[in-house]
Amino acid sequence: MARTPLEKSAEPDLGTDLIPKERYVSREFMERESDRMWSRAWLMAGTLSDISEVGDFFTFEIGRESIIVVRSAADRIDAFHNACQHRGYRVCEAERGHGKTFVCPYHLWAYDLAGKLRGVPDREDYPQGIPDDTRLAPVRCDTWGAWVFVNMDLGAESLSEYLGEAGGHLDGYHFDRNYALTEDITFEWNCNWKVGVDAFNEVYHVQGIHPELLEISDDVDCPIDLYGKHSRFLFKIGVPSPRWTDTKAQAAGYRDRGEVTKEMATVLEAFGLDPKDYDDRIEEIRPALITSLREAAGPANLDFDDLHDEQLWLDVHYSFFPNITFNISPGHFWLFRHRPHPTDPNKMYWDYQNYDRIPRNSEPPPRPTHRFAVWGDGQEKDLHIALRQDGDAAAPIQAGMRSRGFKGLHLAAQERRIRLFHKVLGEYVDG
Repeated sequence: MARTPLEKSAEPDLGTDLIPKERYVSREFMERESDRMWSRAWLMAGTLSDISEVGDFFTFEIGRESIIVVRSAADRIDAFHNACQHRGYRVCEAERGHGKTFVCPYHLWAYDLAGKLRGVPDREDYPQGIPDDTRLAPVRCDTWGAWVFVNMDLGAESLSEYLGEAGGHLDGYHFDRNYALTEDITFEWNCNWKVGVDAFNEVYHVQGIHPELLEISDDVDCPIDLYGKHSRFLFKIGVPSPRWTDTKAQAAGYRDRGEVTKEMATVLEAFGLDPKDYDDRIEEIRPALITSLREAAGPANLDFDDLHDEQLWLDVHYSFFPNITFNISPGHFWLFRHRPHPTDPNKMYWDYQNYDRIPRNSEPPPRPTHRFAVWGDGQEKDLHIALRQDGDAAAPIQAGMRSRGFKGLHLAAQERRIRLFHKVLGEYVDG
C-alpha cells in the first residue's frame, strides 16, 4: 500500500493573469460550463454504502441534470439520465430507495435495473413501433474510495486517468472501510459554486476570518502541490502560526506566544498531557500529540497503519476538479461538494458531509438523514466555527463580484490552487 507522499512536487507555470469576474456572475459562462465542463468531467455522485444491495439506487442532481445510480447486479453499478424515453418525465423522484424497476409515473413506461425498457401500456398503439433496444440514456460510472463517480461523456477518459496520481495518494486512509458517514447536509449559498471551491483552496484568508486558528495551526508553512487537474495543501495542526506573535498573544490575554493557549490546552488535555509542561516549549507540542495519537490507536482498534506519523496531526487537504474538497484528519474528515444552481449563477448548493473513523471490523452507525437548508436559517449553527465563517463570507464575496468596480481575481502565489483550477476550467470551457 503506497502511503500519501509528503514531499514537495514540481509546479507548472500558471501565469499571473487576472481571472475575469464573468466566470462567477455571467449566465452565458454558466451555460458554457454546463455544455462543455459539467457534461464531460468526472463527478462524485454519491457513496457506495447507499447502494450496497442489488436494487438500491440514489439520484444525483447537477445543474439541470438528474442522474440515477443503481446497483443493478451484485458486481455491477449502472447510471442513467433520469428521463423517460417517452416524453421526458423523470422516472425517479426519490433521493434514495430500493426496487426492481423504474416506472415513469406519468404513463407507466417501466425500465429494469439495467435501464432497458421492459413495459409499455398500449404498446400496439404506436404506429411507428418502439425499438426493442430502447433504454434510459446511459451515463458512465466508476468507483474510487467509498464513492461512485459519473461522467455524461461516454467517450471520456477513465476515472483512473482523470484522477491521476492524486487519486492514489489517499489510498492509505482506506475510506471504504475505515470511515462512516455521520452527517449529511446540503446548504444553499448565495454565491456562485466557484466561490465555494475557492473558499477551501487557500489559507491566505485564515488571518482574516479565522484568527482563532492562528493559535493552533500554521497557515504560513503550508506546502502546496499541484497535480494535473487536482491540488492539495498540508496544513499543520498543533503548532501556532508565525502570525501568532507576542503582540497578538498579549492582546488575547497571554504572556507571549510561548504560553500555551486555552485552545491548545484543550487539545493537550484530551490526550492526557499537562499543558503546563509545554509553556515556552510549544515547538514540542505537535511531536507529543503525534506520539500520543499513535499510542492511542492500538487500544482503540483504529487503523493508522498506512499513515505517516506526520499525517496524524495534519489537515491533509485535497481538491479534485471540478468540485470536491477533502479536509482529512486521521479521526474524521469533511467532504465538501460544490454544485451549481440549475439557473442562477449567483446561487449554489454546498454539500457538507462528515465521516468518522470507526474501529476495525466494527459495524458502521446508521446512515444519517440527508437534510436541506438555506444558509442562515439556523441549521448551520452546529458546524465548526471555521465553516460557519466560510459560509458567512460567501454572499458578500458574490455581491462584491457583481460590482462595476470589480474586474476579476488578482491572485497571490499562495492562492495558486485557485489559479490551477481556473486553468483547467478554461481548458474545458474555452478549449
